[in-house]
Amino acid sequence: LSRAAVGLRISQATLSRRLAAFEQDLGIQLLIRGPRHLELTDAGQRILDTARRMSRDSDEISNAALNTGSELVGTVRVSSTEAFSSLWLAEQLQEFTALYPGICVELIADNQVTDLLGRDAEIAVRLLQPTQQDLIARRIGTLRIGFFAADHYVERNGNPGSRGDLETHRVIAISGRRQFAADVEARLGKGNTALRVRNLQVALGAIRAGIGIGPAYRFVGDNDSDLVPALTQEPDIEMDIWLTALPELKENVRVRALYDYLASTFLQQKHRFT
Repeated sequence: LSRAAVGLRISQATLSRRLAAFEQDLGIQLLIRGPRHLELTDAGQRILDTARRMSRDSDEISNAALNTGSELVGTVRVSSTEAFSSLWLAEQLQEFTALYPGICVELIADNQVTDLLGRDAEIAVRLLQPTQQDLIARRIGTLRIGFFAADHYVERNGNPGSRGDLETHRVIAISGRRQFAADVEARLGKGNTALRVRNLQVALGAIRAGIGIGPAYRFVGDNDSDLVPALTQEPDIEMDIWLTALPELKENVRVRALYDYLASTFLQQKHRFT
């Protein structure tokens, strides 16, 4: 509820009052309130789906009013994971912002899957295939993730070639329930977990500090002179890269400009990832 209030730019108390008044007006309960969470009732879920359609219709009216002719002015929101945003995406936006000075790109770095249909963003770079059929989805590459250690760690402890050699090594694992976390665990499980983190940007810092062996994007680790590839007998983890967008924004010129730019940039740099 606090996060929702921040997103709406109102106080939590105001949002609570509005929700209570809305339920009273409708004469039904929309939310089940627990000590640490809110859960939608069946009626709340039905109304939410309708409200989302109303929100999309409202946004289409705004877009139609704002996007006249070929005006390339306004804000476009693009989301991606924290690590990918920091280690690749932000750098690529320099050229785009120079080409389109009237467009402001709002980069949303979040490891949670952004709800495009809920209008959290207009474009998303995802590392899994979208399941919502209403979205535009284009597979634009494959991201390889290998395992690395700092050169000074290898000097002190040696460099294991396979997961079977990890029993005397410290490792950096990934927390969470994602498939990626499970894939990392499958390769590092026999090591001694010294640190567990939520994203690859933090893992990279820990690897560079010499804490242990951990996962990193190949295009980063292979180009860092202070890092040494480890577990070279193990296969890399591979994740498809998907560029997604809302279908009704095909004719939104500023969103289309950024979508096409990112698609082109991925294709030009495909060799870096694969």
